[in-house]
Amino acid sequence: MLVACICAVSSLDAQTPEPGQPTPQPGKPKEFMYVQRLVPRLYDGKKWTNEDKDALDRRLVRFQEATKSGQLILAGRTTEPNDKTFGIAIFRASDEAAARAFIKADPAVSAGLMTAELYPFAVALKHATPEPGKPNDFIYVLKLVPRLYDDKKWTKEDSATVNQHFSRLQEATKSGQVILAGRTKESGDTTFGIVIFRASDEAAARKFMEEDPAVIAKIMTAELHPFSVAIQSKTS
Repeated sequence: MLVACICAVSSLDAQTPEPGQPTPQPGKPKEFMYVQRLVPRLYDGKKWTNEDKDALDRRLVRFQEATKSGQLILAGRTTEPNDKTFGIAIFRASDEAAARAFIKADPAVSAGLMTAELYPFAVALKHATPEPGKPNDFIYVLKLVPRLYDDKKWTKEDSATVNQHFSRLQEATKSGQVILAGRTKESGDTTFGIVIFRASDEAAARKFMEEDPAVIAKIMTAELHPFSVAIQSKTS
């Protein structure tokens, strides 16, 4: 099975390097991502207390420090209201226990403002020049269609499509349009990939997503969200 697939495939070993990435060394930190969602109380902006806002301030400071140290790769959130919005933080940790400790120490999580769900992750592509805070960032979430949960069901055409999918993202990363692309390291219906990118507006973003060869060939579904990159490391 091709490791170029941004959306994880069940046969992919956790130590298989992504194209263009160095082979993992023993003891080298692993990559993880956690998805954060606000608790329902905070859907209403009037319900935010000074203590809630202080927890978010402390969280940002912690993220800034983790970025400087090279532990945090990228953090951001969708710019949608209420239960539709979610945030992500992609980071490095020695193992799952250390990753869970990193999440537990997040002031917004420990204060009960956000829930957090951890995923083992692999960054496949990342643009070297971060520009956090710029408008018109988007994210699309990719999921394999159920037929491809079984490795034996993959055809040569499916594999060729994944190659095209990855090559297109490589070119878009070189041009600076793609900020980061990667996938969770899980199998079946629990796995998903993400592509964070820039576009002039939602119509252009949707066009970019819908022209993904994997989406055209209907081997992956894709869901678009407006996004804001809050912080991003400069190191690869």
